[in-house]
Amino acid sequence: MNDPGLDKPIQETSKGVEQDRKADLDFQKEDEQAFLNPSRWWFASTAFPLLAGTFGPMANAFSVCALAENWRVIVPHVPGGNEAHGIDIKDPGWYVIYTLKRRTRGGSMKTSATERKL
Repeated sequence: MNDPGLDKPIQETSKGVEQDRKADLDFQKEDEQAFLNPSRWWFASTAFPLLAGTFGPMANAFSVCALAENWRVIVPHVPGGNEAHGIDIKDPGWYVIYTLKRRTRGGSMKTSATERKL
């Protein structure tokens, strides 16, 4: 069925078509990247600061609200005893004042090991 002598030109043409297709795919990928880069830059330069500006003060407000709650509990040593049945331990007044001063000065809420022992 094949015409004699046409196998080689057909193979060369198919290789050329494959190369053109690869070049077209590379161009499409570059075009897509060129399209996405501005939106990615906008997201990095605008959306992240907006999110940080929104959630930063909220976190600060929650940390101030957390001062009103007792976080330490003595868990009873009875069968089935858990934190829900525990006895709350209030923070000392000086520690609450110290933490409030740190919050108003913009200090970190992370406590060191020596502060936790107090």
